[in-house]
Amino acid sequence: MSAPPIQPPMTGSWRVRVHAVRPFSIHGDLYFEVHVTRLDDPAERMLAVRIPRHAAPTTPVSGQVLELAFLMGQVTSARAAG
Repeated sequence: MSAPPIQPPMTGSWRVRVHAVRPFSIHGDLYFEVHVTRLDDPAERMLAVRIPRHAAPTTPVSGQVLELAFLMGQVTSARAAG
């Protein structure tokens, strides 16, 4: 049986590894579509999250580990995890 799909939390945070980044624009606002796996997911399921530019101090890069903070299912912060 396959694992259920992963939904972003209403609130909370995830530690993720970045596998791919695709910048895009909506009405002039820059976002990053970031393909990630959660570090605590033993199935290592790939998922895509959208990060607004203002939520990330730098552009995410492949191989990077990020701490994503969520509010109402949306990424509010994407910081490099040490």
